[in-house]
Amino acid sequence: KAQTAKQYRACEGFLRADTGTLTMAPSQNHVVFMNMAATGHMNPTLPLVAELVARGCKVSYFVEETMRAVVEAAGATWRPFRYPGSDFTGILRNPSDFEAIGEENLRAVGVPQSTPIASYGFPWCLVYNAQLVLPNLMDDLQVLDPPVSAIVYEPFLACARVAAHALGVPPISLFTMTGPGVLSMPPDIVESCEKQPWVQQPRRWIQESYGLDVLENGLMMEFYSPTQNLVTSFQELYMPPSSEHQIKRFGHFPFHCVGALVDPRVKRIENAGDGANAPSLSGEGTVNTLTLTPEFSSAALPLQQIREARNSDRRIVLISLGTVVTQRMWRRPLGLASRRNDERPEGSRSITEYTGKEFCQYVYEACFEAVRQDQNLLAIFAMGSNGEEALEGIAPPPCNAILRESVAQVELLPLCDAFVTHGGANSMHEALALALPQAIIPVFGDQIYNADALASSGAGISFRHPLKTLTAETLQSALHSLLQTHGPNTYKSAAGRLSKQLAAAGGVRKAADLVLEAMGAARLHENEEEGASATSLPTLLASVSGQACQVYEKSVQQ
Repeated sequence: KAQTAKQYRACEGFLRADTGTLTMAPSQNHVVFMNMAATGHMNPTLPLVAELVARGCKVSYFVEETMRAVVEAAGATWRPFRYPGSDFTGILRNPSDFEAIGEENLRAVGVPQSTPIASYGFPWCLVYNAQLVLPNLMDDLQVLDPPVSAIVYEPFLACARVAAHALGVPPISLFTMTGPGVLSMPPDIVESCEKQPWVQQPRRWIQESYGLDVLENGLMMEFYSPTQNLVTSFQELYMPPSSEHQIKRFGHFPFHCVGALVDPRVKRIENAGDGANAPSLSGEGTVNTLTLTPEFSSAALPLQQIREARNSDRRIVLISLGTVVTQRMWRRPLGLASRRNDERPEGSRSITEYTGKEFCQYVYEACFEAVRQDQNLLAIFAMGSNGEEALEGIAPPPCNAILRESVAQVELLPLCDAFVTHGGANSMHEALALALPQAIIPVFGDQIYNADALASSGAGISFRHPLKTLTAETLQSALHSLLQTHGPNTYKSAAGRLSKQLAAAGGVRKAADLVLEAMGAARLHENEEEGASATSLPTLLASVSGQACQVYEKSVQQ
């Protein structure tokens, strides 16, 4: 089937019946996106979808149905991942997802009964997740019209890497962090993970079925492409493969920094909620224009009133801990992913034991008191759908705070003077694009590296190890430094320097260029392999309709 698809694409062309002239031209490029339903992974893809559509490509997007409205708003056709005997349509992440696919599917991919979900859940599920969706996914891909030209995918998804290999089309990963180095894991964790039966059994099945060993050049959460990998960062912050396993398996793969993928004209996710329902999108919600008060509200933020406050010399600060710790991890321990962020006072609890709720309350209390000390500040808190619960049992917010479930971050940041953030890659880059200095309070994963990198660059202040470093006093001091207006502000200057580098990386247009270049290179390679440049006239005529052939032959005779 893959060979047939190659031959089809190598012979693309048509005869113009109106003029009888032979015109060799590619059919419409069909780019397939594959992703998981997470705000930080979805949002950067949406402007790229819109740009490819604007350039004449057809785009299909495989992702959970909760994301259907936002991908369709960007111009793509939504498609589900399909599982045997289940109506679940996404990539396995939340405990409810594993319940939705059923015990029979888990047993089929090597998960023994009574195994705790912490052992086989996300991210340790990504290889067997591929086995579960690949048969239906390949059926769905092979009937797409026009045929698939390339697959752009979140590199957590082994299924996308395998599908591209089986179809013979270029795989292009879109990595929404600063580089593979932020995912490096100790060798013992890698080896312990990979020896599990729910990894080895589906690994063998995929290799036997599709001819690709997903772990020969990949790691869990890191199924990069040998063709092209787009990184939504820029060179100074780029984190290359760094661990022994990373360097050995994909250190030779190409990674290209393309900067921030942001377009305010394209709808994006503001609040993903708990993942069970459709997220709220930018431009939705009723604006409450009455007052800017500290009561928690789900109403849209009145941006005009924020502008007026800024014009009257108020200093505007956005404070957000992102969408994962405020929602998906709300009742769950932060766990292993926060282990590099765990220096703390002697005798205190480990950050790995904190639930998302406990961590957010710890941070909010420090933020409330720091903001209370400077009434010239207007602090806007984006707290997620659990914001009301977060306020229970902690000191009340100050009168110069505005508490919202979510905000239109891309629209609000240009009105801000500083950003207190968890340090997610998208938030960090969106602020840098505007030369905003930042205070980063990292929680886990890549956020820890981002906090260190931004502090090293001089564009921000890091609160790594927040149980040890974050207090109302230290945050108040940080805000005073970030917002300084008397004399040189070194943080603002450094952020401006990084902003220029970020813009030079090219953004959405550069990413689209690289996708189209990868498809063009693949097409050229196929043509060379098939000998298309030396195709004889009879062979060419056999590939077009009889009516078009007659038109062509008549024009030749004349």
